[in-house]
Amino acid sequence: LGSSVFQLQKMIAVNLTTKMHTMRVLVLSSVGPNLDAVVNFLKCFPCLERLYVIFQSPSYKDMNNVRKYDPLDPIECLELHLKKVVLKNYDGTRDSSINFAKFFVLNAKVLKEMKITLPYHRQHGWFANQSSLLRVRNRASPDARIEMRCGTKDDFTHNKHTHDLSMDDPFDLPYGGCYMCKEKGLGDGVYQV
Repeated sequence: LGSSVFQLQKMIAVNLTTKMHTMRVLVLSSVGPNLDAVVNFLKCFPCLERLYVIFQSPSYKDMNNVRKYDPLDPIECLELHLKKVVLKNYDGTRDSSINFAKFFVLNAKVLKEMKITLPYHRQHGWFANQSSLLRVRNRASPDARIEMRCGTKDDFTHNKHTHDLSMDDPFDLPYGGCYMCKEKGLGDGVYQV
């Protein structure tokens, strides 16, 4: 892209010489939650407003996602532009996935909405624990709405609107709800954390 080179198999930004100010929406597909790679992309796209990350495999190798945000080396989109983050197929039981999500909760200063979908059903208490693990009370954007949805595996392969950028959000798939939550009378499986 431009004069920036990415090694796509490993999702590593090899050369970050160009910043692309026109990129507003970015969708990344990753085997696991590789925070270093995603932060490299964020630096390339300083005006990014919406970020979608789809984790493809629940059996990924655990990654060391303990990256700290350095205010002396700010990431422009986290400071000024990133309003929506969507994490698809979030595990939530491994430190790497928790730290990945927590990075955006604690550092996206103008975040309005964060949607996290899980590929399986979880009990109500699990969501309260996630709120604590993600440190939602300390979020960088106090008005951000953070929502978790259980019982849905998304990969965008069935969404025929992903190329229709005239739509408000072509990547926001309709959510039919978690069948287990509905079956147990627990609502549709959407939780505000």
